[in-house]
Amino acid sequence: MYFPKTMPLAVGLIFLAPVVYSQIQGSAHDFSGYGWSGNRVCIACHVSHNANQSIPSSPLWNREATNTVYTLYVSPTMQQPAQQPGSSSLLCLSCHDGVTATDSFGGNVGTDYIQGSALIGTDLSNDHPVGVLWDHQTDIEGTDCSNCHDLHGGVTLDIPFYDGRVECSTCHDVHNSTGNSELLRKPMTGSRLCLTCHGK
Repeated sequence: MYFPKTMPLAVGLIFLAPVVYSQIQGSAHDFSGYGWSGNRVCIACHVSHNANQSIPSSPLWNREATNTVYTLYVSPTMQQPAQQPGSSSLLCLSCHDGVTATDSFGGNVGTDYIQGSALIGTDLSNDHPVGVLWDHQTDIEGTDCSNCHDLHGGVTLDIPFYDGRVECSTCHDVHNSTGNSELLRKPMTGSRLCLTCHGK
């Protein structure tokens, strides 16, 4: 969707909101069925006014920032060590680490903590590493650079990095724009998502 440079961001978000709403509705991040949401889909994460500005790049964020220190993934095969999760992952972990209740938003302290397979916890050592600088870790001599880079040096991968790092939302799309299971940006059939970055 194209927005002229003179169009205010708020107006652009109004036009975009129905599209995002229709994608997230019915997904794991549709909170409208919970009593604490007031039948609103987005309220647990986003707010129109008085948003939390303490997390960089947090869009109209309605949750408190976490100050949790996480146990990180460690492997001798990694050229770059994992670091504490970046701001993009901290948005996800504000529910999924189980420290803060899902219904803790807008200044309210909740009691509904995430459970089951959605609970990642504070020990990230057994999950795909986040906070890792993407530094061609799987690059081998003879690799065709055009798999990822166009002739002008731009990255053509359709999964995003954040400040050059792999974060939760590198692989997961919180707004469910793809419709894949577990909010993945690409399906796991044939390891398609993994093979986007990792060669055979």
